[in-house]
Amino acid sequence: MQTKLRWDPRVLEPIFKEIYSLQMANKKDYIPLLYGVSNSTKDRESYEGVGAEGLMEEWGQSNNQVYYEDIDELWQQVIRNRKFSDGRIIERDFIDDLKLTQIKNQIIGLADAVYKTQQLQAVEFLNNAFLSQGPNFRGRIEKYLGPDGKPLCAADHPYSPTNSTDVQSNLGNKPLTIDSWDETATAMQEWVDDKGNLMAVVPDTIIVAPYNARAAFKIAGLPDADLPKYEPGSNHFDANMYMGNLKVIVDPFIHPSQRKNWWAMDSARKERLNQWQWRRKPENGSITDFDTEVTKHKVVGRWGFGFINYSFIFGHNVQD
Repeated sequence: MQTKLRWDPRVLEPIFKEIYSLQMANKKDYIPLLYGVSNSTKDRESYEGVGAEGLMEEWGQSNNQVYYEDIDELWQQVIRNRKFSDGRIIERDFIDDLKLTQIKNQIIGLADAVYKTQQLQAVEFLNNAFLSQGPNFRGRIEKYLGPDGKPLCAADHPYSPTNSTDVQSNLGNKPLTIDSWDETATAMQEWVDDKGNLMAVVPDTIIVAPYNARAAFKIAGLPDADLPKYEPGSNHFDANMYMGNLKVIVDPFIHPSQRKNWWAMDSARKERLNQWQWRRKPENGSITDFDTEVTKHKVVGRWGFGFINYSFIFGHNVQD
């Protein structure tokens, strides 16, 4: 940061933007780890629920012609892009008196606020995975039901809008151990689609708060570590088939009230079933007020997020 400032918007704005950019550069972004990220071109995006693709048919069984599968409609999900903002007011006296640390801290604080907002929003689907409604990133109560009318993790997800008799579960209550992971992974791989065929789910990711980081890495192993591949707690040197084959996401923004909960995720399926859409990525800029002799530096953006279907994740609501 230069040591000489002038009360001139042409000087101040580039400096403020550079401080902001440098502060954001090295922050870990969990959004691409938890969502399929895309750009939006409208006020809201509609995601049409599409049923199972079915299976191929033998040529002779389809009268020696191409077999065309009937695909049913599932639930529609509409994700609205909302507008968010934050800003800082810097008095001219700060500039004239070269209070560089105070000025820098104002902009750093603004960047931190933007970062934390997005990261706290990104875990709302986890914090409220077992609820029909709950607190958002600012503590306001919102609805968190999925398109099928159930919480993200529930014991009774219906197969389709026309079949609510057959249901399946992505809800558990067991602490994270290799045995509970094994049971969960098996359950996910046995899920079927609305036609009764296996979904081919591949759970490859454990999502935890810092509380469960140690348990998660005991199962998955440490990245790039040459460790004995034994099951945690095994006295018989049983091989751990999961070590090196699972990813772990330790997200520090998961609310402390959810510290013991954990989730198994199919990272490929979340790309299309858990959506984060950018309508306008956060933009920052300044304006100087002639009458009040303050400069205002703002950040404004528009985005939306939400899940389309539950079948990318299995959650355990662990009670004390």
